[in-house]
Amino acid sequence: MIKYAVLDDDALIIEELDNLMLNDNRFKNIGNACNIRQLQDILLKNKPQLVFADIKIGNDNFLDFWNKLDQRPELIIITSYPEYALSAFEHEALHFITKPIKPEKLFTAVERAYRKITLHIASKELTFFFLQTGKNKYTRVAFDEILFIEADGEYLKLHLVDDRELLVFKRLKALLQELPANRFKQIHRSYIINVSQIDSIDYHEVAFKGNKTVPVGKTYKSAIEEILLGNSTSIPNKN
Repeated sequence: MIKYAVLDDDALIIEELDNLMLNDNRFKNIGNACNIRQLQDILLKNKPQLVFADIKIGNDNFLDFWNKLDQRPELIIITSYPEYALSAFEHEALHFITKPIKPEKLFTAVERAYRKITLHIASKELTFFFLQTGKNKYTRVAFDEILFIEADGEYLKLHLVDDRELLVFKRLKALLQELPANRFKQIHRSYIINVSQIDSIDYHEVAFKGNKTVPVGKTYKSAIEEILLGNSTSIPNKN
């Protein structure tokens, strides 16, 4: 069952959405929020896989908050402000629905979310995937082959074992969503690393065999803590 949360400062919209979702037993509502602070608590404690959110919440812009998150659930925007559609998709929203909510529009959005989330869950059990490396060419890449992934303009450069590299046309955040979250972590706006390939780590830099290093972004210190908490018996000082 997929867990979802709702953010809207209009209680009637929350009630309407809950009623529309009530008969879909693939989904479970684990929290409603009327402000961003409440949504933060839900994300931290209950870890929903999907969020329905309006953009204007009081005087706050939800997308400004969303952009600062390291790990994001899937997102469906439901709003009265159609002018934010482009910005929403730039923030990786799966779907954009304008109020009032039309059941058929919601159904389309929910089906898209279900397919993407279940595919991501299934990927955790895989040991490899295929990446498009040409117009009609897909290359098989094993997760264990990847050292780290680097954003390189409009492309991604996969740094592989044995000093191999692979160039693919894809966005970094889009690829991160397809990788097993327990094995791959984003530690910089331009880098994703394979935790199992780390040679040494601190709060400023991650090193791999072959003298390859990746910097840790200032806003990604929590990702380092998460790696250390899950893979060590003691946590070093951040300084």
